[in-house]
Amino acid sequence: MHDENVKEKFITYITELKPFLLFSLVAFIISAIAGYAFYATTPSSALDSLGGLEDLAEMLQGLSAIEIMLFIFLNNAVKMFFVVLLGFALGLIPFSFLILNGFVIGIFAHYQSVESGALVVIAGLGPHGIIEIPMLIISCAVGMKIGYVALQALRSEPVDLKAEIIRGVKFYLHWLFPLILLAAIIETFVTPAVIYMVGGF
Repeated sequence: MHDENVKEKFITYITELKPFLLFSLVAFIISAIAGYAFYATTPSSALDSLGGLEDLAEMLQGLSAIEIMLFIFLNNAVKMFFVVLLGFALGLIPFSFLILNGFVIGIFAHYQSVESGALVVIAGLGPHGIIEIPMLIISCAVGMKIGYVALQALRSEPVDLKAEIIRGVKFYLHWLFPLILLAAIIETFVTPAVIYMVGGF
């Protein structure tokens, strides 16, 4: 009975989330294409956008595999949690976070394809990205859904913003949080092996 109730709530929430998921997916794809094109036109300027990734790589140097996995997991989990939680600011924070990440991924993909080849890019992003990128898109969609309810509240429409935030947080903790952990495990222990098999480094 409990499992059926959880399943029913999940289906109901996903149904309500669909337009925000579609919007988030399209926004992510457009921003990634824009990042890819930006590197093609002004590579030196585009590389400045990857400074955050370089800083992250430096922070991971000297850490054990378990420490790297935990760092990646906590970094992604905290960011995506706040994307959901801060959605009440009319959805602007999750939207901005989504666009920024899509843009940077587009730049990174183009840079790596030039430096190492498209196959290495696929090997580097594919194993964990197949989970992590959907989690990014879904968490931003949840945040934007909360933002939409906040906008309705500002219009004095009969909505319960607090209840919507709680629903979003519960959805994140129940469904997204475990998958973010799985993505971090794959990124730490599987992705490097796949890159080595494909690129030899």
